[in-house]
Amino acid sequence: MELKPGLSALVSGGASGIGKALVVALAQKGIFTTIIDLSEEKGKEVASLAETEFLNFRAKPEFPPVVFIKCDVTDTNEIKAAFRKHIDTYGGMDICINCAGIGSSIPFDKDRTDGGKSWRLTVNVNLIAVIDCTQIAIQTMREARKPGVIINIASASGLYPLYTDPIYSGSKGGVILFTRSLAIYKSQGIRINALCPEFVQTELALKMDPKFIELSGGFIPMEMVLKGAFELICDENKSGSCLWISNRRGLQYWPTPIEKAKYKTSRGESPDTVH
Repeated sequence: MELKPGLSALVSGGASGIGKALVVALAQKGIFTTIIDLSEEKGKEVASLAETEFLNFRAKPEFPPVVFIKCDVTDTNEIKAAFRKHIDTYGGMDICINCAGIGSSIPFDKDRTDGGKSWRLTVNVNLIAVIDCTQIAIQTMREARKPGVIINIASASGLYPLYTDPIYSGSKGGVILFTRSLAIYKSQGIRINALCPEFVQTELALKMDPKFIELSGGFIPMEMVLKGAFELICDENKSGSCLWISNRRGLQYWPTPIEKAKYKTSRGESPDTVH
């Protein structure tokens, strides 16, 4: 898909971090964007910033350049309402980026609660909400009978263990395998890919031990993340792909050809081969 003016995108978790950077970058390309986020104050600030960038590119748009919708992504009804508002505003959806994510608020082994505001909430935001948004986006794009792209923001911590937050790591690992399992939708014109960056300088990552981040190669420039996201959107060959981004390796797809060869079937194909 060519990132051209006039397309529309919906970004969950677009009020901060990677989501915010993507919203602004899309606006700079003249792409209409809906931000859904729980933080109304931050969401409106980002919407205003993105609208300014959009109008610098395109002075007289036919639709609102950016729309903010307050939305709890753990509530399926609120997600559905946000998608409907996007469709009503822009007449369709070309890109959906699922970026909402949180870390665990309490160390797993010390949690004596039912998890509703700790580990269970992390799973609901990081994994269940991604499944919800992806499902609704597929249905929306299929009904419109137009090609579409869905990007699920996972994490390198879903590729290898994050011992300081096993719930975060497990939820992101779920996003990766869920996304890879959706490669078959390419035959319907819908490509779904996962972006797996190591540490980016966001509010979430700043809570980590600086020594651990330094050992992993330091913070990744946001520009690398944007480059990876746009590659997954634009490359028509990428479906069910997982792009690992790190300072040590740059942009690398996972599994590598060597890893794929380890689980070839008797027909000489990997199980995730799409025809």
